[in-house]
Amino acid sequence: MALLYAVQAATGNPGLAYLPVAAYLTQQMNFSAAQLAGFQAMVLLPWVTKPLWALLIDGLARLGYTTKTYLVLCFGGMVLGFGLLSQVQQPTAGRLLVALGLLSVAVAIADVVADRWMVIEGLRHQRGNVYQAAQWVGWGSTAMTMFLVGGWLADRIPLHQVFGLSAVVPALALLLVAWKLPEVKENRPQPKSQGSSVDSLQFVNRGAKNPRIWADCVKALRRADLRRVLGLVVLLHLSPLPIDYLYQVQELGFENSLVGQLKAMESVGTALGALGFGLWAWRSARLPWLSLAVIGQAGAMLSLVGLSGAASAYGVYLLRGMFAIVSFLGLFGQVVAVCPPQVAGSAYALVISPLT
Repeated sequence: MALLYAVQAATGNPGLAYLPVAAYLTQQMNFSAAQLAGFQAMVLLPWVTKPLWALLIDGLARLGYTTKTYLVLCFGGMVLGFGLLSQVQQPTAGRLLVALGLLSVAVAIADVVADRWMVIEGLRHQRGNVYQAAQWVGWGSTAMTMFLVGGWLADRIPLHQVFGLSAVVPALALLLVAWKLPEVKENRPQPKSQGSSVDSLQFVNRGAKNPRIWADCVKALRRADLRRVLGLVVLLHLSPLPIDYLYQVQELGFENSLVGQLKAMESVGTALGALGFGLWAWRSARLPWLSLAVIGQAGAMLSLVGLSGAASAYGVYLLRGMFAIVSFLGLFGQVVAVCPPQVAGSAYALVISPLT
């Protein structure tokens, strides 16, 4: 679980090239704050459509395709995409948008596969909260490195070389998944785990004989508990956190290396918050989910009030990362429990999509 999210953090969420691309667009192409925000939003469009990718994966998984198959395709696409970008020394904004958008598709699909696997195994072993926390420990610790290195590289080497370096992690992940991840078709019967009250793969296997994915999704949406959780997700995220890169650079005078350090500090907070949450969830089956979600979201917003200079920024971003991940895990601790196993990827992606 942790390794799959680590690959995601190293490639496009945020990825090694996140800060170098922002610096290139603002310094080389004179993008304004609105233009940079619009560019980043368009690159993230594949994440808004995650429920559609999840429907595809849930439907084809019933025909025998596996987690390993999708991950090999996604990681291979990332290696190819970064390799091609590394050959273009002065890319136009349009070319960057198309290339990064296609890479975002691969990263988003890999994210759907990882989340689907987490839901199925979490229900099977009754450890969904722990597995979810492990994902974010892997993301936070890797994103910290990406922000630190990316901020340093943004001021020192050309963008196309950063893209070449970005291909290293997905290439290693491709080799690791192809070599170590077992190839087990989901339409084969799986033994029930000891101590598990839900054998989720039993439901997935049963669906393999009748892959009516749309009917199962409609049936899932009729569940009151799933609709309640979806409504809560939308309600708690009506006030999104702002894009702060240009504010840091233009108003506060931060260099790219400092911006990378601050984003790295936020990722440290994410990793620490997820680790603490996972240890708590491991010891206690019942947690104050709603309180954690509300307090965490409010804390993440209010922490930005203290952002006035470099001295205060480190503490602000550490707290922001901790509060934000506690809010997320507190809210989505309920999501895993209400996702129907036969459409695990689609249900989870549908609930998480308002956060994109």
